[in-house]
Amino acid sequence: MSRISFHALFAGMLLIVAIPVFGQRATRIHQPKTGLVLSGGGAKGFAHIGAIRVFEEAGLQFDYIGGTSMGSIFGSLYALGYHPDTMQKIVRQQNWDFLMSDKVERRYIPIEEKQNADRFIMTFPVEEKKVKLKTGLYTGQMVDLLLSKYLSPAYRINDFNKLPVPFLCIATDLSDGSNVVLDKGVLHKAIRASMSIPGYFTPVTRDGRLLVDGGVINNFPVEEIKKRGADIIIGVDVQTGLLGIEKLNSAIRVLDQVTAFYRNKANEKAVLLTDYYIKPDLAGYDMMSFNDYEAIITKGEEAARAQLPALKHLADSLNQIRPKINRSLNASPLDSLFISQIRYEGLKKVSNEFLEGVLEIRPKSWIHLDEVLVSVKRAYGSGFFDQLNFYFEPDGDGACLVFEVNEASSGMFGMGLHYDSDYKVGLLLNATFKNVWIKGSKLFTDLNLGENPRLKALFIVDRGHKPGFGFHASGLNLRMNFYTKDLIEDVASFNQYNLGAFGQWTFRNTMRFRIGARLESTGLKSGFGNPVFDDSFNQTFVADASWAIDSYDKNYFSTTGQKMNLLIKYVMPITPDSADHYNGEGLVVMLDYHKNFPVNKKNTLKAGLTAGVSFRDNPLPITHWFMLGGQSNFSYFDGFIPFAGHRFVEKAGMNQATFHFAWQYKFSNKFYFSPMIDVGTISENFADLFVSSGVMAGYGATFSYDSFVGPIELSLMGGNHTKELQFFINIGYWF
Repeated sequence: MSRISFHALFAGMLLIVAIPVFGQRATRIHQPKTGLVLSGGGAKGFAHIGAIRVFEEAGLQFDYIGGTSMGSIFGSLYALGYHPDTMQKIVRQQNWDFLMSDKVERRYIPIEEKQNADRFIMTFPVEEKKVKLKTGLYTGQMVDLLLSKYLSPAYRINDFNKLPVPFLCIATDLSDGSNVVLDKGVLHKAIRASMSIPGYFTPVTRDGRLLVDGGVINNFPVEEIKKRGADIIIGVDVQTGLLGIEKLNSAIRVLDQVTAFYRNKANEKAVLLTDYYIKPDLAGYDMMSFNDYEAIITKGEEAARAQLPALKHLADSLNQIRPKINRSLNASPLDSLFISQIRYEGLKKVSNEFLEGVLEIRPKSWIHLDEVLVSVKRAYGSGFFDQLNFYFEPDGDGACLVFEVNEASSGMFGMGLHYDSDYKVGLLLNATFKNVWIKGSKLFTDLNLGENPRLKALFIVDRGHKPGFGFHASGLNLRMNFYTKDLIEDVASFNQYNLGAFGQWTFRNTMRFRIGARLESTGLKSGFGNPVFDDSFNQTFVADASWAIDSYDKNYFSTTGQKMNLLIKYVMPITPDSADHYNGEGLVVMLDYHKNFPVNKKNTLKAGLTAGVSFRDNPLPITHWFMLGGQSNFSYFDGFIPFAGHRFVEKAGMNQATFHFAWQYKFSNKFYFSPMIDVGTISENFADLFVSSGVMAGYGATFSYDSFVGPIELSLMGGNHTKELQFFINIGYWF
């Protein structure tokens, strides 16, 4: 007898037992209870949405729901009253690459850290003067915020048995490997514990226990639902079992294989206890196939639909025994709440005032849930917290908003590797420390080892929306070619050291006004014995003010947003140039503006303008000239301007105007093709700036790959002032 036939017979027997015989009134009618069990499986858990859609079509109503890991997410949403179509919409709206790697949108990162966000291929936290390894690759910050939003309707329910459908999920106690049933507390915190993949997400502390993914030992919790009183179990199992050697080709698959050894026996027992067993065909997908959600959802629906006749027969039989309750699946996140009070838990090094200033949430007021989410992302983006999560506690007609804080490590060591045709090879060693001397302070130190070594330090006091201040120092050695037409006139060695201080005001992490001053010491030595450059040395005082905007969605391959820097600086040498060439005093005004114009998901038009003018008596120190050429995405000086078809710093002057246009086409996942055109002019004297013979034009195209070590780019370019095509190669993040 087939499994489906057996269960149909079983349902019929239940029906016969339950109906009074010969019209006599039964003294007791047993009403069979049904339980739904959803297994864990990472991204494969999207299949649960498709299966739930079929259960609704069949007319099934469940008395209990249980799940593990990803199964706990969709199980809890279903128990709370979310429709499967709504679940699918939620899945479609997420950026799963960002979500699973704790990446916050760039607009929430402080403007001075935006460039620091994507530079390292390896980082190590520092605690109590010791380098420590992380307990997980990611903290699960963004996943937690997602869960807190969509499970917010349950904020008044502490006992999961009181949800519209009673619910439980499973976690594993990391200290002894025991099975932990979670059926009380804050719902989204329980789900977060159930899906804490060992090694990928950091463990969750709950009631003094360190919890990880329930799938380690109990990935299909049928027995727990049976114990709650379920007579009939419908189970959706998205596990793929043990993999062959040829498929163990990633760290995640190896990890999943290891944990599968421990849960196999429990799985076998659970399958035997399952009355309607639904097993989607998910060959070709693994637990990290998050971007294949549409196909996986379809697989789940197909597997459940294959059993639709039996499921519908079961539903019809059960609905004759007990009246069907028409359950409205119209759950949605909370819109707004009255916040009676705010409580912070876990603050030690960071002050309450700083967190309050960043969050910008006040008690005794109504607040939209989306505002809370934005505030938390903004605070998390500050870099002072490894995790910053929240939940609501019922408080009369309102709620107490509780923020749970896990402060970031006191420091971090990072390492980056880069090569490009202009600056050549470089190895970045970074040390970042927080709350040094002053609460809310950050200290960044960079040592760039390579053909053009550089040392840089920045100390900044971040005070949220209040005025901040900082100090900076740097030293570098740079080799630069000087050109006369196509000939190299000189190969000079340039050295610079500076020390400065500033005050600044930031606005919503995307805009900053800064005013400051610095002392510069510069030296230029000719490689050819050229008297113009040989042993040139001066010391300069620079006062500047700048207005910066950075709303790019990504550091690399951005598709939305704009960047702008309006810089005004006054340059005054305080010692005469030893070669008496670059000792001018003057005012420099520079505008650098770039904007993305998204056309569709694959195409983006990029346009930019850089313009600068110098008001001076004699030629200014060379660090305050404008220099055009190359494709470098990093500038040692304010005036380095990339320009297609020309060599690195091929053209120099004290006045310039350039226009930049590029078309970014994403022709495949992580692959880009970008044709570009640059047009501009540069001159030493303003009167010569718009002479037609001096107009430069460059063109080219770049092939790019967005790799895990940063962009890998190959550019082929030409220009009206160059005889030969130029090649440019870049490998890795810029620093």
